[in-house]
Amino acid sequence: MAEVFVPLNAFKSVITTLTDDTVDEVYVTPADVSCIVLSAQITNNSTSSQEVTIQLKSNTSLPVPDFTGVNATGSFISASALLELNKDFIVNETFAYTLFRDNLLETSLGVTSSYYNPRSEENIEAIFYDIKNNTTFRTNKASLAYYDKDGESLVPTGQLSASIEAVDYMNELSQQIILNTSVTASSEVSRLYQSTYTQSFDETYTAETGAPFLIEQLYDVISGSLHNPTFVEEAPINLIKGVTIPAKDSLSPVVAGKLVLEEQYSLLFSGSTDLTVILSLLESANE
Repeated sequence: MAEVFVPLNAFKSVITTLTDDTVDEVYVTPADVSCIVLSAQITNNSTSSQEVTIQLKSNTSLPVPDFTGVNATGSFISASALLELNKDFIVNETFAYTLFRDNLLETSLGVTSSYYNPRSEENIEAIFYDIKNNTTFRTNKASLAYYDKDGESLVPTGQLSASIEAVDYMNELSQQIILNTSVTASSEVSRLYQSTYTQSFDETYTAETGAPFLIEQLYDVISGSLHNPTFVEEAPINLIKGVTIPAKDSLSPVVAGKLVLEEQYSLLFSGSTDLTVILSLLESANE
């Protein structure tokens, strides 16, 4: 089948009268095209004032971390302090472990500290902040850091399993660290994979009851966002809401060239059947 020809630049006009539906999808940017809205005019054809709402819809789905069952109650100050004390150790030991695992493969995936260390640093900072401050805000942000603004994964090709294993290894390290016990005391950690950074102990801190379970839950949220993400359609945003157009008058709410729509983005209009929408558009093929 021949490919559909998309002109480099094409001017287009859209003229439509709103229907009885709650929302009218007046324009959708075609695939492989970006659109500049040159003008938008809404005309009120009736003898009374009418309201109009214009929304922009991205038509993309975004990951939503699953905190079902996570009960972030209390303030686990001691456990948080021990994790913060060992942040550099956890980050660098996790990458050393990931690199070791990668080197065991017949064909290396090419894991790099420039990718893994920032993710691990954000993860551990999220954990010790949230368990101290009775929130899940930072863990939510850390989970979303594996995706771009359009919900596309930022994990390097072929490295999903390695990324999940890194999160799980951080959990194992953290569970021992908050007990002020050597991480190698865990049945899951048989040895250390680097010697530059060492574990720090502080007997003035005693992890609070419930801290190990909450920490594991928060790591599971991050891990779950990687291997079993839940995607939810992004809600439309209001460009204008409930603006009144006088009888037999028009509204031009878009300044020429100030509104750019990416491919598959759409403009939604809500209002009376007495309203007519006229759009002037410039469509350009994406390179």
